[in-house]
Amino acid sequence: MITPMRLGTTILFTILSSFLSLSLFAQDREIIALNQYRGPLDKEKLEVHTYNKIVTYAPDKVKIEKVYTLDNQLRSTTRESYNPDLGYIEAVTQNFDSLSNHTSTRFKNVENDMWMEVFFENGEEVSRLQYSGNKMYRFDIVGRETPIISTTNPLNPSFIPDRKHFLNFFDSRYVHSKQRESGFVLVGIHTDEKGDVTKIECLNYGEAPNYMAKEVLDVFNAYDFKFEPALDIKGNPKASVLRYPIRINYR
Repeated sequence: MITPMRLGTTILFTILSSFLSLSLFAQDREIIALNQYRGPLDKEKLEVHTYNKIVTYAPDKVKIEKVYTLDNQLRSTTRESYNPDLGYIEAVTQNFDSLSNHTSTRFKNVENDMWMEVFFENGEEVSRLQYSGNKMYRFDIVGRETPIISTTNPLNPSFIPDRKHFLNFFDSRYVHSKQRESGFVLVGIHTDEKGDVTKIECLNYGEAPNYMAKEVLDVFNAYDFKFEPALDIKGNPKASVLRYPIRINYR
């Protein structure tokens, strides 16, 4: 069980100040237009330009990413660098809502993809989610004695009974029309509070070949999906979008 913890404004100020200081010394900067799902923008698909991502690289191999709305409201900031105390490259991400409230902090080991995210409401910790590798998730909620242990992320919709059946279906139905081209399609499966699918779409038209995205979506739309609903940060069912990556490799 975890207990409420008030977010220290001094700590947050220090973290944000370090981001600002590092960005002042950055040597390289890249600005990327993003759609509403924070994927690369595809103007040909008439996607809505919703965010800008600014990526900077400091001389000491520190990478900083900041995501802003078009009216310059900060939504997230990520600092990736070597942590000498922990002995690995760490990415620390701070997320903010439309009122600039700090909503979560994620600590990720870039070298093995293990991570922990702490969620806040009104400056107080309400829950934390940890991924320890080997498909093991632990979700601790303030006020609950027993954590939720799962092989899938409880904040995302989860396949019923599992995703193996869908993968077999996809492999048997997908026909690649251009066998000499590889690509990556990020599919968004929208679900409601009951886990029912309400919409399926491509989230990365800006980097996925259009014909390939259509082929992948045709297979997804032909499948009868069943999901357990996603949970919110307090453990209640919620509507959500499952981001499902499909990589097509040329053989």
